[in-house]
Formats: sequence, structure tokens, C-alpha cells
Amino acid sequence: MTPALQRSRWKWAAPLAAAIALLAFASSASAARDPISSGTTDLHMKNGFLRKLANLGVTVQPLGVSTVSGKKIGLSVRDGMLDPTDAKGFLETRGGFKLELGGRGVPVTQVVVNSASMSVSAKIAKARMQLGVLTPPTFSREGFGANFKAVKLSLTEKATRRISNRLGLRGSKRLNPGRALSNLYSTAQPETVTVLPKGSSATLKLSAAAIEKFVAKGVKEAEGITAIAPATEPKPTSFQLPVKAGTLALDAGMGALETTGGLQVLKEGESFSPTLRLRNVSIDFTQRAATAELELLPKPPFPGPAGRSAVVSVTLPPDSVTVDPVSRTIVIQGPEARLQAGTASTLNDVFNQPAPPPPPSSNFVVGDPLGTFSLTLQAQ
Repeated sequence: MTPALQRSRWKWAAPLAAAIALLAFASSASAARDPISSGTTDLHMKNGFLRKLANLGVTVQPLGVSTVSGKKIGLSVRDGMLDPTDAKGFLETRGGFKLELGGRGVPVTQVVVNSASMSVSAKIAKARMQLGVLTPPTFSREGFGANFKAVKLSLTEKATRRISNRLGLRGSKRLNPGRALSNLYSTAQPETVTVLPKGSSATLKLSAAAIEKFVAKGVKEAEGITAIAPATEPKPTSFQLPVKAGTLALDAGMGALETTGGLQVLKEGESFSPTLRLRNVSIDFTQRAATAELELLPKPPFPGPAGRSAVVSVTLPPDSVTVDPVSRTIVIQGPEARLQAGTASTLNDVFNQPAPPPPPSSNFVVGDPLGTFSLTLQAQ
């Protein structure tokens, strides 16, 4: 093995933090909870509860970014995880509301709605507890997200005791456990969506410049560059890579995709035939890079399996992302894949053999265009 190839092998074997994150995807892309970036939770107070407060002289005041208008307490969602296909998960809100009676007050903050356990928790006068229980909610889709509604939020014994004590309520004036506070309506939109294999595809089209350099090194364009199943080659030097799993922001500013299959580059020779196999490409939109599992053959003189490594940098052209909330699809046209330093070095080390070496003009350099991706992605 040449010293240059030995150095290149170590480059291929170097771990990449983004690749580790890509391999952490759940095995099933369906029924996954998406991280939530925005939404609202509204509590529409019941008439009976409002009459009780009015008879006691208790008022409801907003805290922070929340609002109180008529019967409605409006809370904004700051975080959470929600499966949009069944609205199961939890939503954390900011702000809150305050029950006031004379000089006494009971702040209710950090409200968390859990649609899976059908419960609502909060900090009530700085003590964390279950605020109430929900009737089974109904839900519907709203674009890439979802909304759900419970017709009744009933206060727990612990919550009514703390509120009553803090407001100084005695006897019949105290709030009773099980009292209906409100109904509840929540809506949530994801920070990143879960990408489904069904209906998703990724295509890598090799650039004319890359093909020209491969051919100059002795690779036959048609027979020498082929797909590795389950990837296909619907057009010459254009490879369709099945999408295995992924998550993605709607502007493609973060997230990552895993594909299966790959491509093989073979240079036929009399003494031996240098071969590069590139499998299971993972595109990291957060790091703007793609990694792959590499195999360099024959072994020897090449190392064989070389692990997962960074292959190309990925650049998105302006206005390359199109989303359709109705069909819940994301289309990304023309992300450019340009060779990283280790990739260029390894391609030269592998395909400059056997002797005689190809012309220097055929050498790959960092930043050379390997090709462009085209992605059609189906969100859950």
C-alpha cells in the first residue's frame, strides 16, 4: 500500500459527529413524535367555573406572553414532542395565568399538556403538580402538524387544595376536586418532520466534470459506473437512492436523511481492477455534508471496507426547497455535492493505479463537483 493511500485510508476511517447522529435514527419512521417549534394552547373556561370565581371575587390575570380575554386563557407553546398522526405527546407552554383575590394571588405557570396520559401539569404557586385531567381528546391534521381538543379539563384534588389554601378560601368557598376548569384546544407545528420511506426518493446525478475525470483515469462511463441495489440507475450516471429514514426542517436548515444502496466505480485492468463502492449515503442538512460507507477493492492492495466517512460538502441553491402542507411533501432541487479533501485524495490514490498513471489533469481536487441531488420527501 502506498503512503498516500495509507494516509487516505485513515481519512476515510475518521469519525464524524454528524454521521453518529444519522445512525441514531429509530428503526421505524412511522408513528414518531416530532419536536415542536410553535403552537398554542387555549383554555376556554367553563361557565360554572367563571360563576364560581365571580361569586368569590376572584379574577384571572395573564402572565408573561399569555393572554386572558373573556372566557379564554391563551398560552403559547414553546416546546414539546408530538406524533401528528394521532396527536399523542406533550406540549410545554410559556407564560401562564394568575388567580387573584384581594392581596392574594396564585400563579399557574409552566403548563404542560400531555395528550398521551390525558393530563395537564403546572407549577401552582411555585409547586409542580398535576393541574387536571382531560377527557379523551379528538384530533385533526393541520399541515405538517396537528391540533387536538378535549371538552373538559377537571381540576385534581391536590390542585384545588393548593389554590384554595393560597387564596384563603374556607368551607363552601373552597374549590372542589373534579370541578371543570375549561375545555382545552391545542395546535402545534413541528421544528422538524419525520420523513417516511414510502413516497420519498433521493437521486444523485454525477456531474459531467466528475465523469470526464473518471474516464480520463480509465473508467468506462457506461460499464464502469453502476448502481448497487437497492439503488437503481434510471438514467446513465443518475442514481436513485431509496430513502430509509430521516428528519428534516421545512426549510432544510437542519435534519438528516439516510439512504440505502449506492454506486460502484470500477476501472478494469490487466493486473487488478481498482474498485470503489459507496453505500448508504447519509445527507446531513445541519452540517451541510454527506457521509457514506466506503469499500476499496481488491484487498490487497486496498484496505477493503473503510468505514463511514465524510464524502462531499452539500450546498443548497437559493429557492431550492418547496413544501406542500396539503400533501405534506418537501421537494429539494439541485443541492450541490462537492468533494471533500479526503474524497479527492482517495479517488486519485485508487484510480491512478495500476501503472502507467493517468494524466495529471484527471486528478480530483477538493471542491470538485461530484454531482447534484434531487429529493422528493414524504413527511408523516
